[in-house]
Amino acid sequence: MSHRSAVALAVSAALAGGMFATSDVHAQQRAAGLEEIVVTARKREESLQEIPLSITAFSGEQIRELGARNISELSDFTPGYSFEAFGGRRGAEGDVSRPVIRGMSNILGEGNASIFVDGIVYSESFLSFPFDIVERIEVIKGPQAAQFGRATFSGAINVVTKRGTNEFENRVTGRIAQDSDYEINLSSRGPLIEDRLFYFIHGRYYEYGGEYRNEIGDQRIVGSEESWGLNSGLEWLVNDDVSLRFTLGYNRDDDDVPAQRLQDRFANNCFLDQARQYFCGEVQKFDSVRLATDRLGSEAGLDRRVLRTTGALEWDLAGSGFLLTANTGIVSARTSFGNDNSYLGDPIFFAGGQFVRVEDSERDEWSTELRLSSPATEALRYSVGVYYYDRTLERLRRVPETTTIVTDFGRDRIKNSAVFGSLDYDITDQLTAGLELRYQKDEISNRTATGAINAADFTGTLPRFTLNYQYSDDLLIYGSIARGNKPGAINPDPRITENFRTAEEEKSWNYEIGVKSDLLDSRLRLNAAVYWIDWTQQQLTQSAEFDDIPISLITNAGKTRVRGFELEASYLLSEQWSVGASYALADATFREFCDPIQGAELTGFDCVSSVTGAPGGDVSGNQTPISPKHQATATSTFTQPLSSELDLFLRADYSFQSKKYSQVHNLAYVGDRHLLNLKLGVRADAWDVTLFVDNVLDDRTPSTVVRFADLGNLNIGPNENPAQDNVPGTTAVERGFLVPLPRSRRAGITFSYNF
Repeated sequence: MSHRSAVALAVSAALAGGMFATSDVHAQQRAAGLEEIVVTARKREESLQEIPLSITAFSGEQIRELGARNISELSDFTPGYSFEAFGGRRGAEGDVSRPVIRGMSNILGEGNASIFVDGIVYSESFLSFPFDIVERIEVIKGPQAAQFGRATFSGAINVVTKRGTNEFENRVTGRIAQDSDYEINLSSRGPLIEDRLFYFIHGRYYEYGGEYRNEIGDQRIVGSEESWGLNSGLEWLVNDDVSLRFTLGYNRDDDDVPAQRLQDRFANNCFLDQARQYFCGEVQKFDSVRLATDRLGSEAGLDRRVLRTTGALEWDLAGSGFLLTANTGIVSARTSFGNDNSYLGDPIFFAGGQFVRVEDSERDEWSTELRLSSPATEALRYSVGVYYYDRTLERLRRVPETTTIVTDFGRDRIKNSAVFGSLDYDITDQLTAGLELRYQKDEISNRTATGAINAADFTGTLPRFTLNYQYSDDLLIYGSIARGNKPGAINPDPRITENFRTAEEEKSWNYEIGVKSDLLDSRLRLNAAVYWIDWTQQQLTQSAEFDDIPISLITNAGKTRVRGFELEASYLLSEQWSVGASYALADATFREFCDPIQGAELTGFDCVSSVTGAPGGDVSGNQTPISPKHQATATSTFTQPLSSELDLFLRADYSFQSKKYSQVHNLAYVGDRHLLNLKLGVRADAWDVTLFVDNVLDDRTPSTVVRFADLGNLNIGPNENPAQDNVPGTTAVERGFLVPLPRSRRAGITFSYNF
C-alpha cells in the first residue's frame, strides 16, 4: 500500500478529531453523544469545553484503546505536540525528556515543557512510566507558569493517576507481539473502609527483544528493553471536609544499548571544502547498527531505578467552600548508561579518555505547594499560593567497569521559589475575565569537580490574561495573552571556555484566540485555535571544539516567531461509528539569529551576534530544529454488536508528521513520517481481546536526527592519520549525523480481564 493510498483510506474513514484521539465507544453509545471530559489544567475540575485553554486530553481507557504505551507514542496522535524517544528510554542527553509543543524545541538543556504527575514535576525520562496506572493525561498548550511553575515555557503535560473507589476492581492487562514484545499489568483498587479509606495497587513487567542487528562482534540483536515496577496509592476521607492521599511508585529499567546509527563522513555531500563538511538532504535509513558493545562488558545499556512518593491534602475549611490544598512530592533516580558514543564500533581514544564509556547520574528533586482557593460557585473566584522546588543532579563519564573518570560534570542544583495567584470574574452570565500571575526566582549553580562554583540567578513575573465568552451552552469563544520564560542554563563541561559558560534565560509573549463547540446534539465537536508567539533568546545546541575535541553546548539565538493553527474534531456518525481528525501548523522561524559557532562555515561571516557580539552566519528565516511544521491525524472506530453482551470492533489510527531539521541551518533532515495502526477486537463487559498491526506501512523514517561528529578520523594523538579524511586536509573531525532506528511493522495481541 502506498503512503498516498493510506492517507486516502484514513481520511475517508475520518473527517474530524480532537478528543478524537480515542473515543470511548461504550460511553458514546450510552450518552448518544460525545462524552463530557473533565480536566484539572487550572488545578480545579472544569469541563474541557468550558476552559479557555487549548488542551488535548486522553482518559486511561482512551490511551489503552489507542494502543499508546509511552508518551512518545501518544504524541504521534496529539496535534501541536511531539516527544522524541531519541536514545531509547534513556531519553536525550542527561536523561532529560524534551516535549516539543507548538514548535518551541530545544536539543540540550531542560525541556521547554514539563511533565507533572499528580501535580508533582517529573524531570526524569518519562518513557517508561506505566500508562496502566494513568487515569488521564492532559497536554496543555501555551505557557503554564501561572499554574504549574518553572520549565513550562511552551506548555505542560498533566498526568493524573488512578485512585481507589467504593467499588472493588481487579484487572489484568497484557500484550504479546513480535520481536519478543511482552507486557503484563496487574492492578487492584477498592475500599478498605467504605466511604472513608481506599487503596490502589499495581504491578507491571515489560520486555522487548529488539530487532536491529549489530554489525560488530557477534552480530547480536541490540535495543532490548526490560522493566518492572510497583505503584500504590492510599486515600483517606478523614471527614466530609478533609481528605489525604499518598502514593508510592518504584520502577526499574534494564535496557540494552539503544539502536542508533551514525551516518558517517563518507555520506557528506555539501560544503566539502569547509573544515567540517556537511550533509544536505534527507538522512539515510538503516537496518543495522555498528556499536562496540563488547568493550562495555557488563555495563552495556541502561540501568535505572526511579522512586516516586507524593502526599496531598484537601481541606474544605469548615465546609465554607474555601479549599486549602497542599501537595508535596519527591522523585529520586539513579542511572547508569554504557554506550559506544562514537556509534562506529571503532576503538577510538583521545587524550581525555575514550568514546566507549559509561555515564552515571544521580537526580533528586522535591517540590511542595500550598494553595487557598475561594468557592467555585461565586461570580468572583480567586486563589493564592506559594511554591518551592529543589533539584540536584550529579553526572560523570567513566571507563566501563572501572572508576576511571573521563569527564566529571560536577553537581548541578536548581532552587525555585514562587508566589502565585489567580482571579476570575463573571462580568455577565456569558462573559468572564481572568488574570493569573506568578513571581518566581530561580537559583542555578554547578559545583565542578575541583570545587569551583558557577552560579546565576533569574527572576520572572509571569502573567496570563484570559477573556472567554460563552455564546451558548455549546459554543465558547476565548482569547489569552501570556508571558513565558525559561531560566538560563550553565554549560558544565569543564573544557568549555568562560565566554560560553552560561546561556541567558528565554522569554516570550503568547497570543491566542480559540473556539470550542459541540454541535448536532453533541455528536460533532469542533475545537480550533490560532496563536502567535514572539520568542527571544532561544536556547539552542551548538557544537564547538575545545582542546581539539567536539563538545556540545547551549547558546542563545536572537529572536524567533511562531505562528500556528490547530483544529481538532470528533464526529459520531452513528451509535456504532465514530470518526475524527486533527491538523496542526507550527510555523516556527528565526527572525534574528547570527550563529557564531558554525554558521560562518556554512553561510560565511555575514552578521554579528546580538547575543555574544561575535561574527557569524545569518540563519534568520530558517525553521527551528527537531520540530515538524505540519502534523495531522485521523481515526475511525466501528463497533458491531454480536450479542447483547458482546461487541466486535474495528479501529484505524493514522498520523502524519512533516520533516524535521537536525539543526538551525536547515540542511540535513528526516523526511515526512506516516504511521498507520489497525486493530480488530472483541469486547464484553469484563474482558476484551484485540489483534493489532502497528506501523502497517512499515515506514522506517527516523523520528529525528542529531548533528554529530564522525570520530573515526579523529586525527589527533595515537589516531593521527590525515588519509582517513573524506576530503584530505579539511579537518580533524568531520561531520556525521546520528539517527535512532524506528520500530518496524509489528503484529500482536492485547487482552484485559476485570474480576
